Amino acid sequence: MTYSTQTQPMTVTSYGMFTPEGNYMVGRIVEAAQGLIKLDGDELNAWQFAYKELHKLSFADEFGEATDTAVREEVYEAIVTDHFSIPFYI
Repeated sequence: MTYSTQTQPMTVTSYGMFTPEGNYMVGRIVEAAQGLIKLDGDELNAWQFAYKELHKLSFADEFGEATDTAVREEVYEAIVTDHFSIPFYI
């Protein structure tokens, strides 16, 4: 299965995925989670959302590494500012 995404390699942030398309897909999850924080200010809710979306993304053969620890750590750092009250392991 092939996913056609419009990526711009110079603007896509690296989240530890193996391809620019993977980083693009994870970047969209991060943007959505950051949008949730802007709406309700709840970082735990945003992290739970992102974690669930990474899990769903990992079912695609091309993005199986979406639940690797390195990817999850990058996403967590991009979303969570209060590391003492928002647990990494949920």
